[in-house]
Amino acid sequence: MNIVDLLNEYRIENRTEGHEHCRSGWAQIDCPFCSPNSGRFRLGINTHYVYANCWTCGAKSITSVLKALLGTRWKDAKVLLQNIRPERPEKIVHTGRYAEPMGVMGMLTPHKIYLRDRGFDATELERLWFLRGIGISSRLSWRIFIPILLHGQAVSWTTRTIGNGDHGKYLSAAPDEESVSHKSILYGEDYCRHAIVVVEGPADVWGGGPGFAATLGLSVTSEQVERITKYPVRALCFDNEPQAQKVQKEMADRLACFPGETYTITLDSKDPGEAKRKEILRIRKEVLE
Repeated sequence: MNIVDLLNEYRIENRTEGHEHCRSGWAQIDCPFCSPNSGRFRLGINTHYVYANCWTCGAKSITSVLKALLGTRWKDAKVLLQNIRPERPEKIVHTGRYAEPMGVMGMLTPHKIYLRDRGFDATELERLWFLRGIGISSRLSWRIFIPILLHGQAVSWTTRTIGNGDHGKYLSAAPDEESVSHKSILYGEDYCRHAIVVVEGPADVWGGGPGFAATLGLSVTSEQVERITKYPVRALCFDNEPQAQKVQKEMADRLACFPGETYTITLDSKDPGEAKRKEILRIRKEVLE
């Protein structure tokens, strides 16, 4: 029995195709936490790895989802899951063991002020993207800690300075600190379904919301390109500066030979992380909905 069989057995309405949020390998249901019985099918359950993400309220334990849907006890929901057979066609190369740097904690006031000054809601980013902070540290002082998830599990990380130092805007995990190379996957891809908007960095993903995913820099690997080609609808939305636009055009040319639709987007704003809400809503409507 797979997770779709279980949903059908208990007459939980779901969609695996024919809905705007549907993508191969996912079953979409109404989120029992933020939008029960709404017909919006915002919560996706990955049928390959059996984990859940809601477009609105974030990652969820699959056990808690079943408990809420069926109105049952926690232990009874866990028993039901023991009969589920995951389907795992994707082979991921593990390079090391995931390890977080010293000093990671909840975000402190300076982290939250930095995000607020950039137009972000720190509480929302903590909930949806699991951001944390680093204060005084021998290696990564005063940075925002950004976990990189794949199939609901943290496999790597990067950090963003909140100061003006010369030690690099973003500093990421070394190979022996990540179980999957952060340059072989896309940051934020767990929230992508039938379509994807590809951007440069984590802040661009936060600004765009679920459905946006980042290459973590302008150096785009062949593994990342391969992941992008799996989406039937893909849009490239890099920073509005010459070098980024050049890379965007080259990527569009590489993607053009694959099945599906490839679009390029040039913003009025500097980048998606600083884009006006009107611009983001337009992209979401034209590409993701």
